[in-house]
Amino acid sequence: MNIACCVEYDGTDFHGFQRQSGNHGPTVQGALETAIAQVSGGVFSVVNGAGRTDAGVHASGQVITFTTSLQRSPEIWLRSLNAVLPKSVAIRWVRNVPEQFHARFSAVSRSYRYTVWNDPAPTALRARYSYHCHHELDVALMSEACQELVGNKDFGAFGHSPNKSLSLQTEPGHCVRTMLEARCIRPEANELIYYDFTANAFLTGQVRRMVGTLLLVGQRRLSLEEFREIVQRAEKTHPGSAAPSHGLCLVRVEYPENFGVNDGKDI
Repeated sequence: MNIACCVEYDGTDFHGFQRQSGNHGPTVQGALETAIAQVSGGVFSVVNGAGRTDAGVHASGQVITFTTSLQRSPEIWLRSLNAVLPKSVAIRWVRNVPEQFHARFSAVSRSYRYTVWNDPAPTALRARYSYHCHHELDVALMSEACQELVGNKDFGAFGHSPNKSLSLQTEPGHCVRTMLEARCIRPEANELIYYDFTANAFLTGQVRRMVGTLLLVGQRRLSLEEFREIVQRAEKTHPGSAAPSHGLCLVRVEYPENFGVNDGKDI
């Protein structure tokens, strides 16, 4: 059986999603595989995730797949896995999917949200999931800058390809991705600012450095023209630095309709 699950996790205490060789600390993939092994008696394949989130990054809509010969209903998988997973990881739904479905390679888009707490005073209750920026920010200006990110572009200014060795990072096209949506919004009379991005795929560190650079625009330390030039030149040497990881969350992964997993409402 090929099983797909939607996973939510608090990434604070994890060293990213992907299991690592050596003793680098706990990972989300490791926690999931430990739980699946406990439930299945070890009869399962490796877990594959749609997005390899970095250390400290959260998820509300991560999707994983694994195969197993154990015949159990999605309802049983859901209850059994949630019973043994750590409290910082939760399975939101489970589905039996076609053999050719793969959490990562079948995905057509991924959506991330970065959250900024924009107020002179910090927040205690939202501190784990938002970055505190006490500077006044021009949301309209950042929203306009976001439009420079939409389309099929070389995003080398903001990250690097996770699939290339450092010696191959200069290959043409290795940082080209298609940004389907980029926006900055602030609900009325709210301390929170949201940066939402949807693309076919993302470079390692891309969202965090895009946000860090947009924050300079919002503080009027970087003009729209300068931001546009950074995007067009696709060079990493610019003043924008990566925003902290704890403000970032993988919120959704989309798949072709024929797989029937996009609404995730079965379980």
